[in-house]
Amino acid sequence: MVAYPYDNLPDNLAAFCGILRREHRFLIGPRELADAARALEITSLGDEPAVRNALRPILSASAEDARIFDVVFDHFFLGREPDRASRGDERFSSTSDADTRRSTAGKRVSNETPELVDDPRVEAPPHRVLVETLEHAEEEGAAGLLRATYSPLDGEGAVPDLVQPAESWRDAAAALVRRLRAGSSRRWRPAPRGQRFDLRRTLRSSLPVGGEMLVPHWRVRRQQRPRFVLLIDGSRSMTAHVAPALQLAVALSSVAPGTETFAFSTALRRVTHDVRRAAAGERRRLHLHRAWGGGTTIGVCLGEFLRTAGERLLGRDTVVMIWSDGLDVGDPELLRDTLAYIARQTAAIVWLNPLLDSPGYEPTALGMSLARPFATTLARVSDPDGLRRLARVMRVA
Repeated sequence: MVAYPYDNLPDNLAAFCGILRREHRFLIGPRELADAARALEITSLGDEPAVRNALRPILSASAEDARIFDVVFDHFFLGREPDRASRGDERFSSTSDADTRRSTAGKRVSNETPELVDDPRVEAPPHRVLVETLEHAEEEGAAGLLRATYSPLDGEGAVPDLVQPAESWRDAAAALVRRLRAGSSRRWRPAPRGQRFDLRRTLRSSLPVGGEMLVPHWRVRRQQRPRFVLLIDGSRSMTAHVAPALQLAVALSSVAPGTETFAFSTALRRVTHDVRRAAAGERRRLHLHRAWGGGTTIGVCLGEFLRTAGERLLGRDTVVMIWSDGLDVGDPELLRDTLAYIARQTAAIVWLNPLLDSPGYEPTALGMSLARPFATTLARVSDPDGLRRLARVMRVA
């Protein structure tokens, strides 16, 4: 069970984020703090693993950050001292023991608190300044200004530019399209000539002429012409893996013009127009709001996709490709329901996880555990060779 140093949740959360930001150079601002608060709203605060797993993907931007997060979490909430290996990390600076020692009443004692932000209003502890600043932003509608000031990963400059893909990416994407177009649908359809004799239709057509089967009818399996829908996870945990996803999107759009591309984090944004302009040779800068650099609510974003574009894009010829590590802080039931619906309406769900081949990695994150029953293919694509491998192993219904 977690023992919280302060009396209320905002104080505890803001103080914990302040330590990560101030002492270990985590890129945390009001946007990340708000995402963490929303995640804790659906988490049992007395369940230590649940609290840890809810906050880790939001506040950590890399595997190294996740390791440091666990150590600081143990130190802050559980009073555990970092082990010798952790102390050897250069990001663990020597801090005052008074900042982490608990009093007999179970509350944190702080003799020295460096400033987290420069705020001339009051001489308050940094966690209170951060909480009050966030609350003021919500009341005054100034969240956009605060994000630009304190949340580096939420700025537009953190989004990579879209550029025309290399020839190797385009060739690999063309191989993927050819492979799916070369395949045949599993459904038999009526045709004047074909592979299978359709006795029932032939008999029905013979009724007007006294049962003489004068005109034979046939059935064929038509060639598939798939439509691609690519949804790219732009959350903080995916920052280091997003460049190949954008290359894949532009390459697919250059060989399959009907490809639709979306980016998501805590909200969904259609970027098809920019991707197609990049495929035509123009350098494009994505302008995303709440769809990049924050936490991850995959179920909410997939639900928004279904509401806004599902009826237009989903069909038996649609291949939905989701580029994500599966770290999710949203509603599990919503994620499961949206994936089940997409699986029923499409030819395939291809889940591209950039961590899949990492040593020791197991797809046990919430999003991955929910997605595996519905994904027809689970793969990793980090270069054109990976895309060619995907073309050989992809399965469609």
